[in-house]
Amino acid sequence: MKTRTSRMDLNFYEQNSDFRNRVLVAEKENSIFAKDTSVRIWYNVEIMDFPAHWHDAMEVIIPIENYYDVEVDNTSYHILPGEIFMISPRKMHTLKAPSSGARFVCLFNVDFFTPIKDYSGMLFVKNGCIHVTPESYAPVYSEVYDLFTQIWNEYFHFTEFYEFSIYSNLLKAFTLLTRCQLSQIHLFTESSPNKRRDYFTRLNGVLEYIDEHYTEDLSLDDVAEFSGFSKFHFTRLFKEYMDTTFYDYLVGRRLKAAEILLSQNDLSITDVALQSGFSSISTFNRTFKTKKGCTPGDYRALFHCGEDAYSKAMRPDDNVQAI
Repeated sequence: MKTRTSRMDLNFYEQNSDFRNRVLVAEKENSIFAKDTSVRIWYNVEIMDFPAHWHDAMEVIIPIENYYDVEVDNTSYHILPGEIFMISPRKMHTLKAPSSGARFVCLFNVDFFTPIKDYSGMLFVKNGCIHVTPESYAPVYSEVYDLFTQIWNEYFHFTEFYEFSIYSNLLKAFTLLTRCQLSQIHLFTESSPNKRRDYFTRLNGVLEYIDEHYTEDLSLDDVAEFSGFSKFHFTRLFKEYMDTTFYDYLVGRRLKAAEILLSQNDLSITDVALQSGFSSISTFNRTFKTKKGCTPGDYRALFHCGEDAYSKAMRPDDNVQAI
């Protein structure tokens, strides 16, 4: 297992000297990044656990000494030294530390990647999380690990234009991992090169089609017809490619749109629901609460009321935790 780092000459404190404490508001972690930045990296040696929470940042955890346990959507992952665990933005997760150890915890704002072609098909977006081990991603593991080593070296050395370099390395890591994953999917490995390219093009075309039409009354029949596959064949291919069903993916896309609309203050909750593609306010409220752990109104309050105003509207000590 790979655990080498060049961390002996790194100053783990200066870059994060602005940080005071960690605050959760209704399970959402706020104020992750310093002013005018979009990256935060910790060399973390805490032995405390972090309860269920979510945030707008993508999180990457790389244990250096001893293991680290992560739970995402009620699934537990045991992360060993040298392994890389990536959690997509706005995904509820729990962190459990051993009695001793160290790990790098990297947080990135990746929302500005959204307009990039094929972003919707990126593995960390579609799966919610990814566990990279030397065995599961053998062809690219060493290169990906080295890219993350460069990322934390850039951050803690505070080099010129370090964020540009960090995001350059991050995008390269995404590309390597996604291409490696594609090569392991059965529908690609069992097909000729021409058919693999056809599958990839048509399925990514479906993702773009959903991005353009998710606010409409999309049905499985509609999307299967657009793809050119039979309904049965499309259902199987989409599930294998995206590791989720078409309807679950569609709901997730609508929720992502709702989060953006809720950050604006000029729309009612009903308008947000309808403009996100939900057929009724009751369906929207129920789905949002199930997936995000709070109501749409609570989510909006996080953006517009501030933590103090929001906490006054909730019962004391029930929703605000300083950690």
